[in-house]
Amino acid sequence: MPPASTLVPASSRSMISCSSRTWSSCRIPTPRIRPNLDDSRSSSDTLTFVTRQPDPAPNPPEASVGGLRERNKAKRREAIVDSALALLRQHELHEVSIERVAAGAEVSPATVYNLVGGREQLLIACVDRVLDRLVDELVSLGPDTDPLERARLIVDRSAEAFIADRDAYRQILGVVGGVTRSGSRLAIDPAQLQVAAMRDAQQRKVLRSDVDPAAVGRQVYLSYNGAMFAWAGGALSDDGFRIAVRHGLVSALAAFATDRHRRRFLDELIELGDQLTAAGWGAA
Repeated sequence: MPPASTLVPASSRSMISCSSRTWSSCRIPTPRIRPNLDDSRSSSDTLTFVTRQPDPAPNPPEASVGGLRERNKAKRREAIVDSALALLRQHELHEVSIERVAAGAEVSPATVYNLVGGREQLLIACVDRVLDRLVDELVSLGPDTDPLERARLIVDRSAEAFIADRDAYRQILGVVGGVTRSGSRLAIDPAQLQVAAMRDAQQRKVLRSDVDPAAVGRQVYLSYNGAMFAWAGGALSDDGFRIAVRHGLVSALAAFATDRHRRRFLDELIELGDQLTAAGWGAA
């Protein structure tokens, strides 16, 4: 695997759409090393990386000024998200205004609108933070990691991130549910993380060759969403959320696994089903 400095995205991240009636401008994601998550590719594609030659060095003084400006913007964006989460841990959503978020981040309200956006865009940025950190962790594993390890990490780590900040994220997910269901306005479409893992699993003959790995990955994501919104609404406990997202993943694996692997997924599914019932899911 080449040095991190030479890794670049195989495809650009989708940008969040904006409405000028609601906010001034989109949040501009800070460039990061990212896996190829384009599900329009053939089933042979997996979580991949490409390399390139370094770009010619720009004029040093201009590069220094421009780089410092972007770093300062990134720091302020992070401070704005930090402020929003801190307020939501202590207050109801309707009590959290852009002005209060700005005060906590030590910036002006105009800066919040310019760097992140209005209230909905700010809440989306909070979800994006979880996804950004999740993708960073996936990249750190490397492209040769067992795809099932990646698939389990996706559901486990994201659930833990929401649970660790439950007071804030239960409110956030309740408001931006429609956005996170489709993934269309998040900086990263979360379903693509599982799609990439399922493609790799098919290449390694864990999934049958006659199934569409993109459809399997999206089904895992839909199952995850069901558990996440049940948790956000109080229908699932923290433990129930953890078990339910794993149950959704293993259900898809058991349904589409090759003969060699199906039995172990079925055994795990039975065990998870018992744990989910014990956690109160499905109880009358």
